[in-house]
Amino acid sequence: MKHLRQGVRRATAFGLALLMVSLMTGSPAPLSAHPHVWVSALAFLGFEDGKLTKLRVQWAFDEFFSLVLYEDFDRNQNGIFEEAEIDAMREGAFTGLGEVGFFTDLRIDNARVAWNGAEDFGIAVSEDGSVVSYSFTLTLPEPVDPVQQAVTISLYDPDFYVAVDFIEDRPLRFRGNDGVACTYEFEEAADNPIYFGAVFPWRAVLSCSGKGA
Repeated sequence: MKHLRQGVRRATAFGLALLMVSLMTGSPAPLSAHPHVWVSALAFLGFEDGKLTKLRVQWAFDEFFSLVLYEDFDRNQNGIFEEAEIDAMREGAFTGLGEVGFFTDLRIDNARVAWNGAEDFGIAVSEDGSVVSYSFTLTLPEPVDPVQQAVTISLYDPDFYVAVDFIEDRPLRFRGNDGVACTYEFEEAADNPIYFGAVFPWRAVLSCSGKGA
């Protein structure tokens, strides 16, 4: 997560010295100091031949952290993230999140998937330019039959510097799932507390039927 944290460094100018001490030393900060970045998330579940093969994840940052990204990576200050600037953002404020699984906890029969990097990193901005979004693809190590296997998805930062919340409108969406019908329900991940047991992420539990039955 250190690369995303590097992107927050400019926030010290806004009085977040305590946050930066925590980030650089690894020492825990008070609960009241967390979180400092907010993300609204959406996940597309990609299928091939009735099997789940990948996730396409989108994060929309809060306006404050979006401003930090502009300050750090819009080097010519024209309000547009150009190709070289996107490359710098990927390397400086995204790639290192592989250390914490890109905040994406996908479990198959309760075994957490280990991601082998992320692909197709992209940037989008809202119409008024105030919200910056990341998008990226995570590929499963091998295809998964969600009819025969239990699949859950939870999005969170284990250190709770970043609050990741699913959007309200269809937070999980399905692509290429011909012959497989899936629904999902959310529950608190009571068996997976984070931040010293004070926070319980939300977990989507899939229920699928069809081709693999």
